[in-house]
Amino acid sequence: MLLLLLSGCALLITFALAFAGQARLSGVVALIYQGAALEDFLKRPTVSFVEAYFRFMPDLPEDVIFGIDQEFIEGLQEPKFIKGGDWMSFIGLQRSGAVWVATGTDNTMQGQASKDRAWKFFNLGQALKSNTWYRIRCYCDFSKRHFQWLEVEGDGMKKKIPLNQYKLDYPNFMPFDRGALSYYVYAMRSRSMMKNGDNGKPFVYFDDVRGGIEREGKATTLFESSFENQRLVDNQPLSSPSIKLNNYKQGLFYLERPESKFRVEAAPFAHGGAYVGVADASL
Repeated sequence: MLLLLLSGCALLITFALAFAGQARLSGVVALIYQGAALEDFLKRPTVSFVEAYFRFMPDLPEDVIFGIDQEFIEGLQEPKFIKGGDWMSFIGLQRSGAVWVATGTDNTMQGQASKDRAWKFFNLGQALKSNTWYRIRCYCDFSKRHFQWLEVEGDGMKKKIPLNQYKLDYPNFMPFDRGALSYYVYAMRSRSMMKNGDNGKPFVYFDDVRGGIEREGKATTLFESSFENQRLVDNQPLSSPSIKLNNYKQGLFYLERPESKFRVEAAPFAHGGAYVGVADASL
């Protein structure tokens, strides 16, 4: 689904590298493809948001990138912009406070899938603290295929970064049989970014993931998960030549790719309930 080819910034993640142990993207994806609000969105795309709470332990390596993503999957039937279009609003953080935003270009807006990420970089102005829950939320406008803004808050910090001048990326042709919205949380790392061979424990904890849309000032939640009702995360039920959405259980998390390491575990520090999702970017 989210087949990342991250280059130009000392980070390259592909299936080949992941299998070779040089990089790993550990993410999960949930798809929403039914319901009146979703059907209305597919006909009239609007502002969409995704948010999650995250935290990490003191030994999280500084090079680990983690965050959220939401994507508008146009599908093969009655696409709004591009048949098989996959419009991605990918946001990454590092514990240093660095922010990674994968942006689109004039070519991607015309339906030419990107080969490399056009990264834009920002900074929260302060490092993130370990053993602390933060909320990250990203808004984008799928009617314009542009970001809107990013919010990160926690431990008395509240940062808002305007992103409305940046286009959404189109990283892949995705042959889903029809339209959907998808939501992701993830952690990733590459040996090329590791400092002094620092292995550490590249685990990032997520909780209370939520996604939805806004229209005329009214917010509608389409998806939410606190990992309370899911103990195992399985591979996606892919099919060909088209990917059939009915094979997915709506709202359930699936591994974004087979080599992703992601587990659900009980945690006394859970933000909501008793369980958390753990993205493991170990190489």
